[in-house]
Amino acid sequence: MSFAHALKWSFLSELASKLIQPIVFVVLARLLTPEDFGVMSAALMVMAFSQIFWEAGMGKALIQRQTDIRDAANVAFWVNLALAVIIIGLLYIAASPIALTFFQDDRVTTVIQVMTLQVFLGALGSVQTALLQKELGFKKLFWVRFATVGLPGLASIPLAWQGMGYWALVAGTLAGQAAQVIMLWRMSAWRPSWSFPVPLAREMGRFGAWVCLSGLLAWFYLWMDSLIVGIYLGNHDLGLYRTGNQFSAMVFALLFVPIAPVLYSHLSRMNGDRDRIRMAAEKVIKILVTIAVPVAAILFSLSDSVAVVLFGEKWKGIGLVIAVVGLAHGFSWIVGMNGEFYRAMGKPAYETIVSGGMLLAYLAGYLYSIGFGFEHFVWTRFALVLPALLLHLLILNSVVLLGISKIIQYIVLVAAISFFIAFSISCFLDNFELKAWVYLLLNGLASALITGGILCYMERKK
Repeated sequence: MSFAHALKWSFLSELASKLIQPIVFVVLARLLTPEDFGVMSAALMVMAFSQIFWEAGMGKALIQRQTDIRDAANVAFWVNLALAVIIIGLLYIAASPIALTFFQDDRVTTVIQVMTLQVFLGALGSVQTALLQKELGFKKLFWVRFATVGLPGLASIPLAWQGMGYWALVAGTLAGQAAQVIMLWRMSAWRPSWSFPVPLAREMGRFGAWVCLSGLLAWFYLWMDSLIVGIYLGNHDLGLYRTGNQFSAMVFALLFVPIAPVLYSHLSRMNGDRDRIRMAAEKVIKILVTIAVPVAAILFSLSDSVAVVLFGEKWKGIGLVIAVVGLAHGFSWIVGMNGEFYRAMGKPAYETIVSGGMLLAYLAGYLYSIGFGFEHFVWTRFALVLPALLLHLLILNSVVLLGISKIIQYIVLVAAISFFIAFSISCFLDNFELKAWVYLLLNGLASALITGGILCYMERKK
């Protein structure tokens, strides 16, 4: 399958899920409370942390490998399954100390114990997913995603309606995961055998170790802010922060998540050719800037309307999170594909180095700002993204020799145009007494069309 064809199906897969997920997300937000989402977020935080260790980078190692594919798939499967069983036992025993130490809420204990089923289900389907990605089989992955994406909502919404609270979210998550595993096994022709070549396992383990370490650092970037909010401010603010963060992330994920697996599989076939990877990197970063920065500007200007129309009064304060964290996601996505370039060159350590370099700065900023309250913390979350963006560009430049000065100039230009248009349209519409949903619709469409038109004109005129 060609890169363009694979990208089409990867995008359709994400589109199918992201068109359904926001509807389910908003309906559940109307039925449940920030505290319900906070309890579930605490458990998901733990599950995401455990995935780093049971997955152990085997999926990425399998995709990157070009020889002995069947033996490599067997190694990845048995390693993942064995580690999953060990981690399930550890999580079940440690659930209560984790819940009481980090979240001061014993309800999280039972949720973690039940959610360990997700670990086992994830391990069962990890190799099939990696093999389909390696073969650019995104058409099959589309049908898997399309068939299973609605199940969490079908399970969660009736339970939430009946007052089941956070258990509605737990049931939906597990139902979706189980259906996905069944579909993957039906779609994939590969089946595990007892073959386990030890030298190959060591080789994959060395590659996977760097991916695993990068995944650990990525977990801290994705969850460390939520963890600190949960510890210092409680599950209500955790639910508020994580839900607003998730909404903003959902917008950008619809646009960019489909690209990453296809891009990595495509780049892996370049066999480390620096010139070809450099050209790909410059093109991808420019596309990311052209889309991500205007979307961040529009989301920032519309955040209050989004909060009123979609979430309602009990979610007071979520507008601030959507606005500021939306900016953070927008600028972060400019370098969101860097790890794919490093791994494609067989150098996953670079992503680990740059992530580790900023981790302590993020942690210090979070711990300092949380003492000043929720709003101060949210703005610090965005402020820390800007130096991290520059560092990521500098490291990628040292690896593939980017034209970094032109990239920075382009970021500044696109940002200036996008925010000027977004705020100009907002100021204009503020003169009219419009209903919140009408204001949201008109502002969003006008900002997107005008900004997109100007950037397309600029690109044509170079």
